[in-house]
Amino acid sequence: MSVDGLPNYAKIATRLQALLTCLVFIVWGAWATWGRFPYSVLASSIVFGPVLTLCIVATFGLWKGRMFGWVTAVLGSAAISLVLCFTSGLICIVPIAFLMFLLFPNVRNFYVRDYYE
Repeated sequence: MSVDGLPNYAKIATRLQALLTCLVFIVWGAWATWGRFPYSVLASSIVFGPVLTLCIVATFGLWKGRMFGWVTAVLGSAAISLVLCFTSGLICIVPIAFLMFLLFPNVRNFYVRDYYE
């Protein structure tokens, strides 16, 4: 993946979102292996599947520099923060920090600029 046409803060947002997607995938995998085989995978997919889908869509949207990527990243980070707060404890600080980064004026204005034009 190349993010050459994006400003530095958008490149940082894209890479942090990819890191967050990997984090959610690792937590999903950990939950999927803790119980009995079919039931643990099903329970983990119910809890983390929608959030992981939001993360993947947000990664591609941020990589393309689109507003839908920013919106899904904000929604996904909020959802991940809630899920990880209840399931994994202190690891929820990572998506909260990323959510705060997404709400910085430079980042927000870059992704929302097409909506107002």
